[in-house]
Amino acid sequence: MFLRGRILFCLFALASLPEYGIGQEKRMATGTETSQKVEALLARMTLEEKAGQMVNIGLMALCEGEFYGGQDTIRFDSAKLYRLIRDYHIGSVQNMGKYPLTIKEWRYFIGRIQEVAREETRLGIPVIYGIDGVHGANYTVGSTLFPHQLGLAATRNPKLAEATGRITAYEAMASGIPWVYGPSLDVSKQLQWGRISETFGEDTYITQVMGDAYIRGAEGEGLGGPYQIAVCPKHFLGYGTPFNGKDRSPVYLPEHILRQYYLPPFVSAIQKGAPSIMINSGSLNGVPCHIDKYLITDLLKGELGFEGVVISDWADIMNLVEVHQVAKDEQEAVRLAVNAGIDMCMEPYDESFAVKLVELVKEGSVPASRVDDAVRRILTLKMKLGLFEQTMYPESQYPDFASEAFVEASFQAALESLTLLKNEKGILPLSKEKKVLVTGVAANSLNYLNGAWSRTFSGRETDYNDEGKLTVLEALQTKLGKDKVSYAQGTGYEEDINTAEAVRLAGEADVIIACLGEQPATEKPSDIEDLSMPAAQRELVKALAKTGKPIVLVLLEGRPRVISDIEPLAAGILMAYYPGNEGGRAIAEVLMGDYNPNGKLPYTYPRHTGSLYAYDHLRSEERDVNWGFNAFNPQFEFGFGLSYTDFTYQGLEVSPLEMSPEDSLRISVQVTNSGPRAGMECVQLFLTDKVASVSPPVKQLKGFEKISLAPGESQTVQFTLGPEALKFVNPSNQWIAEAGQFVVAIGPLSQEFSLTQDIISGAGAH
Repeated sequence: MFLRGRILFCLFALASLPEYGIGQEKRMATGTETSQKVEALLARMTLEEKAGQMVNIGLMALCEGEFYGGQDTIRFDSAKLYRLIRDYHIGSVQNMGKYPLTIKEWRYFIGRIQEVAREETRLGIPVIYGIDGVHGANYTVGSTLFPHQLGLAATRNPKLAEATGRITAYEAMASGIPWVYGPSLDVSKQLQWGRISETFGEDTYITQVMGDAYIRGAEGEGLGGPYQIAVCPKHFLGYGTPFNGKDRSPVYLPEHILRQYYLPPFVSAIQKGAPSIMINSGSLNGVPCHIDKYLITDLLKGELGFEGVVISDWADIMNLVEVHQVAKDEQEAVRLAVNAGIDMCMEPYDESFAVKLVELVKEGSVPASRVDDAVRRILTLKMKLGLFEQTMYPESQYPDFASEAFVEASFQAALESLTLLKNEKGILPLSKEKKVLVTGVAANSLNYLNGAWSRTFSGRETDYNDEGKLTVLEALQTKLGKDKVSYAQGTGYEEDINTAEAVRLAGEADVIIACLGEQPATEKPSDIEDLSMPAAQRELVKALAKTGKPIVLVLLEGRPRVISDIEPLAAGILMAYYPGNEGGRAIAEVLMGDYNPNGKLPYTYPRHTGSLYAYDHLRSEERDVNWGFNAFNPQFEFGFGLSYTDFTYQGLEVSPLEMSPEDSLRISVQVTNSGPRAGMECVQLFLTDKVASVSPPVKQLKGFEKISLAPGESQTVQFTLGPEALKFVNPSNQWIAEAGQFVVAIGPLSQEFSLTQDIISGAGAH
């Protein structure tokens, strides 16, 4: 009954999180009124003032010392502050310095910037401050750190994604920051890519559903109040599937594949009101995305009707010169990017973008109308946020910052993310009478729980870890008592530390908990040469296995690291992703049986480094060396996840079995908890198109619902699929469903039905 009680409590807690609404009167400002104000202001602006609005500068460009000088204390340089904000009219500032700031520090820095912008410039246009908020307001001291998006995807619980967005917004606004770069809507089918932890995984549908939920939480019913932020979904488009697996690298994907698998989450985000979008740093089919006019202007702004701000990623205009080699100098790079549709340049270091842009407009290389369009979008965003009326709300309006309710939401997200991959002979949950050895590089580290973007960019610095948060070791010691828990680190990330000591202590223990992990890293530092778990960590497990003591692996990793040589040595495996600050105690809850795991893999876990598949691969990819169909043989399949109880599926019903274009498919299945414990189960609906004019994927996720069942309890779960769910994109970029046979599968059950005639949507967004 303990689990049942926790489930009910946590669902209540999520439902009762404050909505943080704002007065209806503030929402009543019409788009026409905003447009009129924007046009009036735009008409008063000089070219130089407009160009300045299009620059997004780094905070350290306004501070003493070199940009990467490693100053122990961040202080404004008055000359830099006035030169950039007053003299060059810079309209946006972003991110942080060497270390995370407290709420009071953030409010001081942003307040001073706004003071100069509002009082020392001719038109008093406020600055918009933006920041990375990958798993919470992660650059504010003491803020709530959630699991990374990959862990949220494993929960299959949109309410948790919505709570993450809502709390991130609240704590960012408490810091005076109204604009957050996220969520990441990159669908990642390239497991070597180091930023997969920041995504919702390899599936389009999950990314769309969870992304929508995050945006709903972050923006509420609209912008303009003290508890809503402007989101900035990223990175448009295809960024998460680089050809070589390296960050910011080329993507090669046909347009109809991009439209079917990678575009829908962005389409939905635009429909949900996302007011800004960040562009892919790499190239798409040979064209750097920042100069791809078809991508930005024709597709995003034209076909999709996006009216918000399109921002570059970090220094990506200069990268057109230094990396992509498509421009001979910065001036040409600015011309190409602005004419392609970039509205704001994330130029961290100086005002050069604005200077070059003014020159280009004066010489006629960039139309003044293109600059007006960009600035119009920027001013509209600032007005929607209410920055012209109030750049920052009083700190007293944020009493719930880092509150117990927020911590509980993070804890619940961590609990529901944990995915049990193996449990031989009932090794889990652990008996509270057992003596346990805890070992591994991730066993006694908050950094391996939090991953990158945790107080600092890399997330590796231990100096900024939050006090009072428990590592896996500390949480188990709290649960069992220190007398029953021994510890030896065993290895670092790639080197032996004291494996011999771990083996010695294993002889005195009943069970070994080996916490293996991937060191925190993102962007280029996350590039690796081998997807295997580092050899030192695998050798630790092999040495421990020789003791004959049962081993449970806890995997704290941003992407699936190959463990095929040590998987047979483990009796239990718990996938933890990067679960955040509450991850240590969440892992202990699951290991000790105080919480029944229910996470489901958001990607396909590979068995071999040279055999990487997404679950929605093509039948032709399954062919093996003997021309059979056994090549698809992952370590663990997408959607897999065990429980401490059992669930039985029966009575799958699909109607109608002959579906016309006017019909919706009604699907129901009965799920029963046939095991001994209360538990949560994610019911996942897959669809297969048996024959299509373009090779169809073997299956696609089209729906999921998470339910809670007591032992012996049953529930009928229902889904409805409209004709749109049957469509794919053909090489003419048309969304089409072709007449023929389809299969619905839920759990072990399946049912075939037919579509009686073709349905064509025409070219465009789905």
